[in-house]
Amino acid sequence: MTIAHTPAGAASAAPAPARADLARTWMLRSPLAGGLDTAADVLVLDLEDGLPAGRKAEGRARARRAAVDAPLWLRISAAGTRDGDDDLALGRDLGDRLAGVVLAMCAGPDDVAHVAASLPLGTPIVAMVESAAALLAAPAIAAHPATRRLAFGTGDFRRDTGMAADRMALSWPRAQLVVASAAAGIAGPIDGPCGPIEQARDAALHAVAMGFTGTLALQDAAVAGAHAGFTPSAAEVQAARSLLSETPDGPVDGSYAPTLARARALVERAEALAAL
Repeated sequence: MTIAHTPAGAASAAPAPARADLARTWMLRSPLAGGLDTAADVLVLDLEDGLPAGRKAEGRARARRAAVDAPLWLRISAAGTRDGDDDLALGRDLGDRLAGVVLAMCAGPDDVAHVAASLPLGTPIVAMVESAAALLAAPAIAAHPATRRLAFGTGDFRRDTGMAADRMALSWPRAQLVVASAAAGIAGPIDGPCGPIEQARDAALHAVAMGFTGTLALQDAAVAGAHAGFTPSAAEVQAARSLLSETPDGPVDGSYAPTLARARALVERAEALAAL
Protein backbone atom coordinates (compact mmCIF):
# COMPACT_ATOMS: atom_id res chain seq x y z
CA MET A 1 0.00 0.00 0.00
CA THR A 2 1.15 3.56 -0.58
CA ILE A 3 0.05 6.85 0.91
CA ALA A 4 -0.30 9.93 -1.23
CA HIS A 5 2.06 12.16 0.71
CA THR A 6 4.85 12.10 3.25
CA PRO A 7 3.82 13.89 6.45
CA ALA A 8 6.14 16.56 7.74
CA GLY A 9 8.71 15.10 10.06
CA ALA A 10 7.75 11.51 9.24
CA ALA A 11 10.37 8.78 9.33
CA SER A 12 11.39 6.73 6.34
CA ALA A 13 9.04 4.07 5.01
CA ALA A 14 8.27 1.23 7.38
CA PRO A 15 8.39 -2.38 6.21
CA ALA A 16 5.13 -3.78 4.83
CA PRO A 17 5.62 -7.56 4.84
CA ALA A 18 3.36 -9.73 2.69
CA ARG A 19 2.63 -11.69 5.86
CA ALA A 20 0.13 -8.96 6.81
CA ASP A 21 -2.07 -10.09 3.91
CA LEU A 22 -1.71 -13.79 4.65
CA ALA A 23 -1.48 -13.95 8.44
CA ARG A 24 -4.04 -16.29 9.97
CA THR A 25 -3.50 -15.53 13.65
CA TRP A 26 -2.88 -12.15 15.28
CA MET A 27 -1.86 -12.54 18.91
CA LEU A 28 -2.80 -9.56 21.10
CA ARG A 29 -0.44 -9.32 24.06
CA SER A 30 0.14 -6.65 26.67
CA PRO A 31 3.66 -5.18 26.65
CA LEU A 32 3.56 -5.73 30.42
CA ALA A 33 3.27 -9.50 29.93
CA GLY A 34 6.85 -9.80 28.70
CA GLY A 35 8.23 -12.10 26.05
CA LEU A 36 7.79 -11.93 22.29
CA ASP A 37 7.59 -15.65 21.58
CA THR A 38 4.35 -16.89 20.05
CA ALA A 39 3.16 -19.56 17.67
CA ALA A 40 0.88 -17.00 16.01
CA ASP A 41 1.69 -15.59 12.60
CA VAL A 42 1.80 -12.03 13.98
CA LEU A 43 2.39 -10.76 17.50
CA VAL A 44 0.68 -7.44 18.28
CA LEU A 45 1.66 -5.55 21.41
CA ASP A 46 -1.63 -4.15 22.69
CA LEU A 47 -1.34 -0.54 23.85
CA GLU A 48 -5.14 -0.16 24.10
CA ASP A 49 -6.99 -2.84 26.09
CA GLY A 50 -3.68 -4.44 27.03
CA LEU A 51 -2.67 -1.56 29.32
CA PRO A 52 -4.52 -0.15 32.34
CA ALA A 53 -4.91 3.63 32.33
CA GLY A 54 -2.25 4.16 34.96
CA ARG A 55 0.40 2.10 33.17
CA LYS A 56 0.18 3.37 29.60
CA ALA A 57 3.55 5.13 29.71
CA GLU A 58 5.23 2.07 31.20
CA GLY A 59 3.72 -0.15 28.53
CA ARG A 60 4.92 2.12 25.72
CA ALA A 61 8.40 2.16 27.23
CA ARG A 62 8.46 -1.63 27.26
CA ALA A 63 7.27 -1.75 23.66
CA ARG A 64 10.04 0.65 22.68
CA ARG A 65 12.63 -1.65 24.25
CA ALA A 66 11.10 -4.72 22.61
CA ALA A 67 11.41 -3.08 19.18
CA VAL A 68 15.18 -3.25 19.49
CA ASP A 69 14.96 -7.01 18.93
CA ALA A 70 12.51 -7.05 16.01
CA PRO A 71 10.07 -4.76 14.19
CA LEU A 72 6.78 -4.63 16.08
CA TRP A 73 3.09 -4.54 15.35
CA LEU A 74 1.26 -2.29 17.79
CA ARG A 75 -2.42 -2.09 18.61
CA ILE A 76 -3.02 1.62 19.12
CA SER A 77 -5.87 3.48 20.80
CA ALA A 78 -8.62 5.31 18.93
CA ALA A 79 -7.58 8.12 16.59
CA GLY A 80 -7.98 11.59 18.03
CA THR A 81 -7.77 10.51 21.68
CA ARG A 82 -4.91 11.44 23.97
CA ASP A 83 -3.82 7.82 24.27
CA GLY A 84 -4.09 7.44 20.51
CA ASP A 85 -1.86 10.47 19.96
CA ASP A 86 0.72 9.15 22.44
CA ASP A 87 0.67 5.75 20.71
CA LEU A 88 1.22 7.43 17.33
CA ALA A 89 4.16 9.36 18.78
CA LEU A 90 5.73 6.06 19.78
CA GLY A 91 5.12 4.68 16.30
CA ARG A 92 6.88 7.66 14.72
CA ASP A 93 9.83 7.24 17.08
CA LEU A 94 10.16 3.56 16.18
CA GLY A 95 10.54 4.37 12.48
CA ASP A 96 11.51 1.22 10.58
CA ARG A 97 11.12 -0.81 13.79
CA LEU A 98 7.35 -0.41 13.40
CA ALA A 99 5.98 -3.26 11.30
CA GLY A 100 2.38 -2.03 11.33
CA VAL A 101 -0.51 -0.96 13.53
CA VAL A 102 -3.90 -2.37 14.46
CA LEU A 103 -6.15 0.66 14.90
CA ALA A 104 -8.68 0.15 17.68
CA MET A 105 -12.18 1.67 17.43
CA CYS A 106 -11.77 2.89 13.86
CA ALA A 107 -14.82 5.08 13.18
CA GLY A 108 -14.29 5.82 9.50
CA PRO A 109 -11.80 6.56 6.71
CA ASP A 110 -10.80 9.86 8.33
CA ASP A 111 -9.35 7.89 11.24
CA VAL A 112 -7.29 5.80 8.83
CA ALA A 113 -6.10 8.96 7.08
CA HIS A 114 -5.11 10.55 10.39
CA VAL A 115 -3.11 7.51 11.46
CA ALA A 116 -1.49 7.10 8.05
CA ALA A 117 -0.39 10.73 8.04
CA SER A 118 1.05 10.40 11.54
CA LEU A 119 3.24 7.33 10.93
CA PRO A 120 6.14 6.39 8.63
CA LEU A 121 5.12 6.32 4.99
CA GLY A 122 3.56 3.02 3.97
CA THR A 123 2.90 1.68 7.48
CA PRO A 124 0.31 -1.11 7.13
CA ILE A 125 -2.92 -0.40 9.01
CA VAL A 126 -5.38 -3.03 10.16
CA ALA A 127 -8.58 -1.14 10.96
CA MET A 128 -10.77 -2.60 13.70
CA VAL A 129 -14.51 -2.27 13.15
CA GLU A 130 -16.08 -2.28 16.62
CA SER A 131 -19.32 -0.30 16.43
CA ALA A 132 -22.52 -0.06 14.42
CA ALA A 133 -21.44 3.24 12.87
CA ALA A 134 -18.06 1.80 11.88
CA LEU A 135 -19.75 -1.19 10.24
CA LEU A 136 -21.80 1.15 8.05
CA ALA A 137 -18.55 2.94 7.12
CA ALA A 138 -16.69 -0.33 6.46
CA PRO A 139 -16.66 0.02 2.65
CA ALA A 140 -14.99 3.44 2.91
CA ILE A 141 -12.59 2.24 5.60
CA ALA A 142 -11.56 -0.75 3.48
CA ALA A 143 -11.18 1.42 0.37
CA HIS A 144 -8.71 3.82 2.00
CA PRO A 145 -5.30 3.18 0.38
CA ALA A 146 -3.58 2.81 3.76
CA THR A 147 -5.92 0.05 4.98
CA ARG A 148 -4.29 -3.35 4.67
CA ARG A 149 -7.10 -5.38 6.29
CA LEU A 150 -10.24 -5.03 8.37
CA ALA A 151 -10.66 -6.72 11.76
CA PHE A 152 -13.88 -7.42 13.61
CA GLY A 153 -13.91 -6.27 17.23
CA THR A 154 -16.71 -8.57 18.27
CA GLY A 155 -16.78 -7.69 21.96
CA ASP A 156 -17.18 -3.94 21.57
CA PHE A 157 -19.48 -4.44 18.59
CA ARG A 158 -21.81 -6.59 20.64
CA ARG A 159 -21.74 -4.08 23.48
CA ASP A 160 -22.65 -1.29 21.06
CA THR A 161 -25.43 -3.17 19.29
CA GLY A 162 -26.78 -5.52 21.95
CA MET A 163 -26.22 -8.54 19.69
CA ALA A 164 -25.63 -11.91 21.30
CA ALA A 165 -22.51 -14.01 20.85
CA ASP A 166 -24.41 -16.09 18.34
CA ARG A 167 -23.23 -17.05 14.86
CA MET A 168 -26.57 -16.34 13.28
CA ALA A 169 -26.84 -12.93 14.93
CA LEU A 170 -23.30 -11.96 13.88
CA SER A 171 -23.48 -13.40 10.37
CA TRP A 172 -24.74 -10.14 8.85
CA PRO A 173 -21.97 -7.88 10.23
CA ARG A 174 -19.38 -10.51 9.35
CA ALA A 175 -20.71 -10.68 5.80
CA GLN A 176 -20.56 -6.88 5.53
CA LEU A 177 -16.85 -6.89 6.39
CA VAL A 178 -16.16 -9.65 3.86
CA VAL A 179 -18.01 -7.80 1.12
CA ALA A 180 -16.31 -4.48 1.96
CA SER A 181 -12.88 -6.14 1.84
CA ALA A 182 -13.58 -7.87 -1.46
CA ALA A 183 -14.90 -4.67 -3.03
CA ALA A 184 -11.77 -2.81 -1.94
CA GLY A 185 -9.48 -5.53 -3.26
CA ILE A 186 -7.83 -6.26 0.08
CA ALA A 187 -7.33 -9.56 1.91
CA GLY A 188 -10.25 -11.12 3.73
CA PRO A 189 -10.96 -9.69 7.18
CA ILE A 190 -9.69 -10.84 10.56
CA ASP A 191 -12.29 -12.25 12.94
CA GLY A 192 -12.62 -11.48 16.64
CA PRO A 193 -11.02 -13.77 19.24
CA CYS A 194 -12.19 -17.36 18.87
CA GLY A 195 -13.52 -17.81 22.40
CA PRO A 196 -12.78 -21.03 24.36
CA ILE A 197 -9.56 -22.70 23.27
CA GLU A 198 -11.28 -25.98 22.49
CA GLN A 199 -13.49 -24.15 20.00
CA ALA A 200 -10.65 -22.45 18.10
CA ARG A 201 -10.65 -24.78 15.10
CA ASP A 202 -14.42 -24.82 14.78
CA ALA A 203 -14.55 -21.02 15.05
CA ALA A 204 -11.88 -20.73 12.35
CA LEU A 205 -13.76 -23.08 10.02
CA HIS A 206 -16.90 -20.99 10.46
CA ALA A 207 -14.93 -17.80 9.79
CA VAL A 208 -13.46 -19.33 6.62
CA ALA A 209 -16.94 -20.25 5.43
CA MET A 210 -17.97 -16.63 5.96
CA GLY A 211 -14.98 -15.37 3.92
CA PHE A 212 -12.58 -14.41 6.71
CA THR A 213 -8.92 -15.30 6.38
CA GLY A 214 -7.64 -14.77 9.92
CA THR A 215 -8.51 -14.26 13.57
CA LEU A 216 -7.38 -12.32 16.58
CA ALA A 217 -6.11 -14.48 19.43
CA LEU A 218 -5.61 -13.93 23.13
CA GLN A 219 -3.97 -17.21 24.14
CA ASP A 220 -1.20 -19.19 22.49
CA ALA A 221 -3.05 -22.42 23.23
CA ALA A 222 -5.71 -21.40 20.69
CA VAL A 223 -3.26 -20.88 17.83
CA ALA A 224 -2.89 -24.51 16.72
CA GLY A 225 -6.64 -24.95 16.37
CA ALA A 226 -7.03 -21.64 14.54
CA HIS A 227 -4.22 -22.51 12.13
CA ALA A 228 -5.84 -25.88 11.44
CA GLY A 229 -9.08 -24.15 10.55
CA PHE A 230 -7.60 -21.39 8.41
CA THR A 231 -5.09 -23.58 6.55
CA PRO A 232 -6.43 -25.66 3.64
CA SER A 233 -5.91 -29.34 4.35
CA ALA A 234 -3.91 -31.58 2.03
CA ALA A 235 -7.13 -33.35 1.03
CA GLU A 236 -8.84 -30.04 0.21
CA VAL A 237 -5.90 -28.90 -1.90
CA GLN A 238 -5.78 -32.20 -3.77
CA ALA A 239 -9.52 -32.10 -4.44
CA ALA A 240 -9.29 -28.51 -5.68
CA ARG A 241 -6.38 -29.34 -7.99
CA SER A 242 -8.22 -32.35 -9.36
CA LEU A 243 -11.27 -30.24 -10.05
CA LEU A 244 -9.22 -27.63 -11.87
CA SER A 245 -7.32 -30.22 -13.91
CA GLU A 246 -10.51 -31.99 -14.97
CA THR A 247 -12.28 -28.85 -16.14
CA PRO A 248 -12.63 -28.95 -19.93
CA ASP A 249 -11.26 -26.17 -22.10
CA GLY A 250 -13.64 -23.57 -23.42
CA PRO A 251 -16.56 -21.72 -21.86
CA VAL A 252 -17.70 -22.90 -18.44
CA ASP A 253 -21.34 -22.91 -17.40
CA GLY A 254 -21.98 -19.83 -15.28
CA SER A 255 -23.31 -21.84 -12.36
CA TYR A 256 -19.99 -23.73 -12.21
CA ALA A 257 -17.76 -20.66 -12.27
CA PRO A 258 -17.98 -19.93 -8.50
CA THR A 259 -16.88 -23.48 -7.72
CA LEU A 260 -13.84 -23.09 -9.95
CA ALA A 261 -13.04 -19.69 -8.48
CA ARG A 262 -13.12 -21.09 -4.94
CA ALA A 263 -10.90 -23.98 -5.99
CA ARG A 264 -8.33 -21.62 -7.52
CA ALA A 265 -8.39 -19.37 -4.46
CA LEU A 266 -7.92 -22.34 -2.13
CA VAL A 267 -4.90 -23.63 -4.05
CA GLU A 268 -3.36 -20.16 -4.28
CA ARG A 269 -3.78 -19.55 -0.55
CA ALA A 270 -2.35 -22.96 0.36
CA GLU A 271 0.72 -22.31 -1.80
CA ALA A 272 1.19 -18.82 -0.35
CA LEU A 273 0.91 -20.06 3.24
CA ALA A 274 3.41 -22.85 2.52
CA ALA A 275 5.90 -20.22 1.36
CA LEU A 276 5.73 -18.19 4.58
